[in-house]
Amino acid sequence: MITHTQRVKAALEGKILDRPAFAAWGPHMNLVDRNAKDFAKATIDYQNAYNFDFIKVMPNGMYFPEAFGQKLRNAEHILDETWQNTEINAINDPHEWAKLKVPSMKEGVFAREIEAVKRIADHFQGDVPVLPTVFSPFIWMGEMTGGFFRQETILAHFKYSEEYAKIGLRIVNETNEILMEEFVKAGADGFFLGYQAGMAGLMGKEMFEEYGKKYDIANIEKVKGKTWFNMAHVCHGNAELTEWFLDYPVEAFNWADQDPEHHSLEEMRKLTDAVLIGGLNHSVNGSYRDLSIMLKSPSDLSGGDRETVKMRVKRKVEAAIRAAGPKVIISGGCGWGIGSLPRFGLWEEVMEEVGAEINAVK
Repeated sequence: MITHTQRVKAALEGKILDRPAFAAWGPHMNLVDRNAKDFAKATIDYQNAYNFDFIKVMPNGMYFPEAFGQKLRNAEHILDETWQNTEINAINDPHEWAKLKVPSMKEGVFAREIEAVKRIADHFQGDVPVLPTVFSPFIWMGEMTGGFFRQETILAHFKYSEEYAKIGLRIVNETNEILMEEFVKAGADGFFLGYQAGMAGLMGKEMFEEYGKKYDIANIEKVKGKTWFNMAHVCHGNAELTEWFLDYPVEAFNWADQDPEHHSLEEMRKLTDAVLIGGLNHSVNGSYRDLSIMLKSPSDLSGGDRETVKMRVKRKVEAAIRAAGPKVIISGGCGWGIGSLPRFGLWEEVMEEVGAEINAVK
């Protein structure tokens, strides 16, 4: 029986086995992701339910700042996003960067996250690639000072308090590298590396090169010989900004290829030989705050008529393979909403049919 790991390794080699690889992640597991046992079980159940070809471990996105003292309000329901629930930032004054110390990996938040990854990896025993989520050091610093909705704060720290911000960057980078090493020891096959092209645009090319890219690449190189499947998820921004990341030494790239402001799969294939992850629209007019939109989760999997949805997905999967070639994993450009979950089984059905058709003409 072909394993999920074998399908992903085949994609890296430009081959398709019984079917093309596919994967999705989302929504966040807001009610369980701050308990290692509960989070690991929810992740295992998610994978067993949907049969994806790699596991993007879905922490709340604030676990790293939490390890440095960020205070978070517990989620009240499944759509109450923990990453939006900061009560007190880890850093509230640029001078505080000079006081940072690398947190323990043996207790507290990082121990919790490492334990969750170990439980997941131990369960699947290599049959499914396990990819913990790790952000760029600069992005972590942004989360520690106000997050996605206050990106100007970390930019101001580097612009007006560079001496202190650079001290913080060194500590955050060191912590990231130690954490990644611990995830590898726990059984990680690689990493889902979260980058924000939109933030890179706000930084400008010079600041990005100095305080973003240099550290991102160092993080990857630190685990390069110990992992085999690292993917760069380039979020937000546009086509031009996405190209700033294309020399990162990763095996795969994921971005919003369905967004007209971004490169299509066909365009990206001309720019890189890496595995391309995409082909479907994970969110049409999505929202981070409107619960009704979050619940409906409009996407390529939306619609009341099963066959209409199936035909749409199949058409787009076939188009993705034509555009990207066999070095492709079918996915969305970011996390899927809760309203998409009931259609994941239909998506798998499409992948099996497409695989059968490909193999019938070999």
